[in-house]
Amino acid sequence: MNPKISWSSGLALTVLLVSVALTACGYKTTTSYGAPTAVALARYNANGTPDTTNLVGGTGLVTTDVNTSQDDIAFAIVLQPDGKIIAVGSSSTTPAKVVVIRYNANGTPDSSFGNNGITVTSLPSADADGFAAILQADGKLLVAGRSSPMSGFSSFLLLRYHTDIGTGTPGTLDTGFGTGGIVTTGIPSGVSNSANAIALSGTNIVLAGQSKIGGRFVFALAQYTSSGALDSTFGSGGIVTTPIFSLDALAAAVAVQGDGKIVAAGLAGSTSSNVWDVALLRYNANGSLDTGFGGGDGIVTTDIGSSSNYANAVALQADGKIVVAGNAFASSLANTSDIAVLRYNTDGTLDTTGFGSPNGYVTTNVGAFDNGFAVAVQADNKIVVAGNADAGSGDRLALLRYNADGSPDSGFGTGGVVTRAASGPSTIVGAFAVALQPTAIVVVGYD
Repeated sequence: MNPKISWSSGLALTVLLVSVALTACGYKTTTSYGAPTAVALARYNANGTPDTTNLVGGTGLVTTDVNTSQDDIAFAIVLQPDGKIIAVGSSSTTPAKVVVIRYNANGTPDSSFGNNGITVTSLPSADADGFAAILQADGKLLVAGRSSPMSGFSSFLLLRYHTDIGTGTPGTLDTGFGTGGIVTTGIPSGVSNSANAIALSGTNIVLAGQSKIGGRFVFALAQYTSSGALDSTFGSGGIVTTPIFSLDALAAAVAVQGDGKIVAAGLAGSTSSNVWDVALLRYNANGSLDTGFGGGDGIVTTDIGSSSNYANAVALQADGKIVVAGNAFASSLANTSDIAVLRYNTDGTLDTTGFGSPNGYVTTNVGAFDNGFAVAVQADNKIVVAGNADAGSGDRLALLRYNADGSPDSGFGTGGVVTRAASGPSTIVGAFAVALQPTAIVVVGYD
């Protein structure tokens, strides 16, 4: 499971045991991995080698300490058309704060943005975490996450920032959006609410995450207009909650198809037994479930095999097929988890003939406990997955590339796999987001 779900929901699940996932829960001490983590930005050439030429420092990796005494983590990446790179995440201060960092194309801080490239946003008497980000057509930056007040229930968090001097000072909140650039949304009857993913549907903004209603977690979606107001044409007053049978269910990722239908990926299972399956749901543009997807109810669950399986990321191919990345065979007792990639046809069936035949999915064992946290599809339909390996025991950054049929791309790294050790002083490193440039792959995370 993606750690942003872990601590936003309070679930004590297998993947939470990775050292970085404990950070924002407040359960981690620096003694376990040397020093607090910094935001990490890494760029790789098309063949998987570190880009030591075009990224400052000559190592292919740049780290940014927002708060030297606390853990800083990037969960999302946005590439601007001018080549600048934005990393979005959290700093685990008390209370936690949303962090937005903008880099020039060569990885140096963009001094025209925020305070030497960094903007830190706090909320009154509440933790604030940034888990996802996207650029609007006008260049403004949207950030989604969670607001958790010191008393009361957590809520969806949505912020909008200026990125161009033509609309406002870069790095400042857009005061024409919501209240001072900030929107918080509670889910009716829900607790433990969090927005883990964001997408655009035309000019509307779609958030996906989870809410705990009646003692059970459910998928939760909210749609907003461009002003930050809930869209009354979507669901009930702009909000949709979807239980998956009698299971707990949480959404980690969201994408919007060309026809306006919304695809949300995550997991469904039991918090008591700690057994989970991949969950994939498709909604119509108005928030109703798409009965033409899955078994007629808009819901697909996939059990890859023993132990637990999670979907952490989703991407759409040009032909409409749906690619999901996450975990397979996750077991804390056995200290095992493989990276999983699944591909679905447009009707929700697994692509058993074109991908990972005969299963429609592939799994890759990199180290002891591996996590696939992000996915992107190249123009040639090769699939790039970013995450970590050996989580909880000296995390290594992991970057994998698969051919369009699911086989490892032998022209990338070693057998389709690239790993990287921490640069220090922290002893752990990993990636939570990935983006594609014309001749390079960029990831952000922690180091």
